[in-house]
Amino acid sequence: MTVGEGVPAAEVYDGGLPDRLSPSHGSSLLRATMLLAGVFVAVALVLVTIADRGTADRFAAGPDLDMMTTGSIEAAPRQYTVRRSVLQAPGSAPCILFANGGHRGAC
Repeated sequence: MTVGEGVPAAEVYDGGLPDRLSPSHGSSLLRATMLLAGVFVAVALVLVTIADRGTADRFAAGPDLDMMTTGSIEAAPRQYTVRRSVLQAPGSAPCILFANGGHRGAC
């Protein structure tokens, strides 16, 4: 349809938004702020993850720190599990659990 076919010019769609739906300058500023805040949060999450890599090796290493708390040892004739709690007194015997249900030490 064109304007000359009896349709008033006010009813012809020109491709734009009505005034009540067009964004104001304040809303575009809000959109830009929210976009930048999202970008900053994403960058911060990535940077924290990168910075955290390897810190356990750098800060937790030492001659008095034993990283093993539970382990299984499989030998030819028997299998057993060694358990040790961080709450046990230093120098106390660990708990040794055997495959047949028996145990030895501080269980």
